[in-house]
Amino acid sequence: MAIVIVDQDAQIAMDAVTGAVAEWREDVVTLDVMPLYEEVERLEEYVNDMMRAMDPSTTTWGTLPGREGAHGTAGFLTNFTHGFVIGAMLIALVAFTLAAMYKLHAFRMLGI
Repeated sequence: MAIVIVDQDAQIAMDAVTGAVAEWREDVVTLDVMPLYEEVERLEEYVNDMMRAMDPSTTTWGTLPGREGAHGTAGFLTNFTHGFVIGAMLIALVAFTLAAMYKLHAFRMLGI
């Protein structure tokens, strides 16, 4: 922040960046935030990308073209796989239970 003192006796200063004219006081501390604007804009891009990433029909920032809907497809395949594995485990549990019951029933019929 470039501050130019306009008049020493009247303690008037001017900010060269914004053009604001104000009273110069030694007890007032000013902070130059102009260099931070570029970093804030870069972080805003990341925040917008994270918000867009929640929509499964969009692509993330910096990915190759033609990947629209990749998140939706990945979610479907993941849920399908989990459902298939859990369903197979339940069918196996039912099959083993029925086989054990029929085996026990067959042993009783044979008198074993």
